[in-house]
Amino acid sequence: MLLALVMRSLVAPLYLIASVAISYFAALGFSVLIFIELGNAGGITFILPFLLFIFLLALGEDYNILVMTRIREEAHRLPLREAVSRAVGVTGTTVTSAGLVLAGTFAVFAVVGGRGAGGSQIVDVGAGLAIGVIMDTFVVRTVLVPCTVVLLGRWNWWPSKLSIDSPAPDSVGASADALGLTRPADGPAGSAGADDTDSESRRNS
Repeated sequence: MLLALVMRSLVAPLYLIASVAISYFAALGFSVLIFIELGNAGGITFILPFLLFIFLLALGEDYNILVMTRIREEAHRLPLREAVSRAVGVTGTTVTSAGLVLAGTFAVFAVVGGRGAGGSQIVDVGAGLAIGVIMDTFVVRTVLVPCTVVLLGRWNWWPSKLSIDSPAPDSVGASADALGLTRPADGPAGSAGADDTDSESRRNS
């Protein structure tokens, strides 16, 4: 409901929530491959799926709101494909930096906490969360969500209508002046009068 209010859409929240679910299952599966298939562990700690869901849900929707609101703002002035490209370029630094900091924090938590008692569970939690944050930051928010927006087009904002703002009249006039497309108010001396005289003489003849 909050996403629908922020996005002013009933379609965008559906695939944004789906992107969080995809990120969650992908990170959980990748953790299983690392710890069980490659690490030959007997399993993963039972708390990892719950913590992974909580962090990825909060982090994913936070990044979704940041990226999608910027896309909507840019789409008022640019075609959708250009708006997505510009929005991802502007917000990409913020999302990437935040994701790297959080993933690094969980990685340090796994390394330092894994040295004490119950270290295997701490390693599972820290490494699993770091993997989930990295995948969510660099795959889901950077590639999956922007590509979905471009593919859906105007259906992203259904049922609301997103109109492209026309440029201000002053900017249009300035652009025309810069290109030399405007007709000078006063032409060369006598030219306007000569044209009027020629037209009048043709009509009289």
